[in-house]
Amino acid sequence: MGLRSAFAALIFVVAAPTLAGCEVAPYVYDSGEFNRSSPTFKKEPLDRDTVSICYSRRHTDPETLLRMAQAECGKYDKVARYIEGEYLRCPVIIPAIANFACAAR
Repeated sequence: MGLRSAFAALIFVVAAPTLAGCEVAPYVYDSGEFNRSSPTFKKEPLDRDTVSICYSRRHTDPETLLRMAQAECGKYDKVARYIEGEYLRCPVIIPAIANFACAAR
């Protein structure tokens, strides 16, 4: 085994268990949150029809997702209704996303 292969194996042995144990908190997904040229950059939306939440299926229960969606939709005097879930739209460490509609009360 060459030095490069040994180094790669060492990195894998150290990094894999570390990443496997990482828990990233669920968060409201904003597709353009890092687009500095967007007119809505770093601004709270004036209204919201939908809310998407990135989460880990391992560490987040459905009640937490609904609570987060209700809180976000509640800012606009609306209630959250689950639409669908998707996979691999969020970062790899928390690859699941739950989509909710913000409906009038």
